[in-house]
Amino acid sequence: MLQVRTEDNKRVVVISEGQPKGKHVLIMDDLIQTGGTLYECAVGLKKAGAKTVSGFVVHAVFPGGGWKRFMKGGDRAVFERFWLSSSNPAVCAQIPSGDVFEVLDLAPRIVHDLEQEPSGRSAWS
Repeated sequence: MLQVRTEDNKRVVVISEGQPKGKHVLIMDDLIQTGGTLYECAVGLKKAGAKTVSGFVVHAVFPGGGWKRFMKGGDRAVFERFWLSSSNPAVCAQIPSGDVFEVLDLAPRIVHDLEQEPSGRSAWS
């Protein structure tokens, strides 16, 4: 997917490859602030016939509690599921579970990877 701007500075979502019709689609991004880009992409995919659209974002900023807009009943409630990593604990602690959001805790994986450092010795040695 691409998001392009028209001559009059409007955002337009263009599906650059693949056909979402009848499929479950996952949109991934590194960072979300207001979520405008992800929302527009999800709307474009649904208009193109995607059965469901879910999202995964590594780092959630959501200033002013913007995540509320994506919950069921919100004006951006287009995602079936929305996963976030725990990279911003202050924001993730505000988001209730059981709606569309699920926070994936990074800490166990980081500890595991540090303990399994490629040289064969623990990073803590």
